[in-house]
Amino acid sequence: MRDAANVKRVLKMPDNSAKFNADLHLDIPKWINSEYFEKILRKDFQCFKKILKFTIIPASPPGENYTSIMMRVKMDFEVEDGFTQQKSYIMKTMLDNGRKGNYVNTLNLFPKEKLMYESVLPQLEALYEERGSKVKFAPRCHWIEDNSGQITLVLADLKTKKFRNINRLKGFDMLHIKKVLEKLAEFHAASAVLKERKGSIPQEFQNIYLPVNYHKSKSYQARIRSYKSAMSLWGLEDYEKYSNFIPSAEQYMRATMHCHRGDPSEFKVLNHGDFWSSNIMLNYLSNATNANADINQIRFVDFQMCKWSSPALDLWELIICSVESNLRIRHFDYFLRIYHNHLRKCLAFLHYPRPLPLLRDLHISMLRYGFWAYYNTFNHLVLILMPDKEASLLRLMQSGEEGEKFRMKAYTNPLYVRAVLDIFPFLYRKGLLDFT
Repeated sequence: MRDAANVKRVLKMPDNSAKFNADLHLDIPKWINSEYFEKILRKDFQCFKKILKFTIIPASPPGENYTSIMMRVKMDFEVEDGFTQQKSYIMKTMLDNGRKGNYVNTLNLFPKEKLMYESVLPQLEALYEERGSKVKFAPRCHWIEDNSGQITLVLADLKTKKFRNINRLKGFDMLHIKKVLEKLAEFHAASAVLKERKGSIPQEFQNIYLPVNYHKSKSYQARIRSYKSAMSLWGLEDYEKYSNFIPSAEQYMRATMHCHRGDPSEFKVLNHGDFWSSNIMLNYLSNATNANADINQIRFVDFQMCKWSSPALDLWELIICSVESNLRIRHFDYFLRIYHNHLRKCLAFLHYPRPLPLLRDLHISMLRYGFWAYYNTFNHLVLILMPDKEASLLRLMQSGEEGEKFRMKAYTNPLYVRAVLDIFPFLYRKGLLDFT
């Protein structure tokens, strides 16, 4: 079978940066109704009789979901003995073309997630089951439908099992990040073993979607102008030293391409691709809400961005976007060791047939793909550290005076400034801001 790196295709897309669903007002398609869910309840409950109450609410905070319609569906239903039961599902479906779905749907996000739930995730979990270990990575998928290209997923509602997200404004503390890094290592290890068994990785996880003519993007030019203006207000010593390193559009796209393509000879895994705190859910052994509660289980959600590449991509995103600010840089090397130790254990447990990756190789990969640290700082962290009601990708990309005002507010947000005052000197010391 051909190596994954040799069959990647770069698919150039129009630069439609603003064409996303802001999820500010949930516009529910008419076909999503109680009648649609009757067939799902009949499959899950043999004694199902009829739906008594049907309620739909948004499943994510405003500003977090731009690529789909995602909702929590709650139902009261009657069973054959006359008693009433309750059930809650998470439903994800594609944007209608009339709701700016044309561009988003060309990114192949839903076919990729459909493949993950139908095939890849069950196979990853089965690898551990073969060895006598019960490992789960994702919520149960109750229903998958592809109706003439309109893909719909109906998933278990993890909140009914007392799973929850941490406060994204604070990030993971040391107790939580250790467990998350180990869970990520389990996921990555299983993907590496699965690739060895199958001989190849599905093409969906190798294609690269990049906009054409990005160097002409008014959105990017506006963002970097605002960013450089904001940098002068952060309090960075000799801020122009950092400002001069902000990449041009050409450098930005070239570095992005480098991260996606990778090196054919290096250790690669299936990256989650959108690995930050809102896509990581945890439940606890007790009902306590304090930070010291014992973590019981971890599940990952949102598998639309999965890609075959170096594990450095998931690691950079997790550490940059979702670790407490006072831990992120100070314990950076320690985080890599936690991940690497567990990765090697999992690979050995699953009988990975190749030499196990060395810790120094992981450090080299983190340097080789260091642009991903800047990428996540510039694109994701700025929105993650804004309050729910204010975070908006659309406003961040907006042109004109209103867009400028929002960007300056976002880029000078005290939580963001606190983070970048650590991140930028760290990246500079490691030589990761040189994009020439």
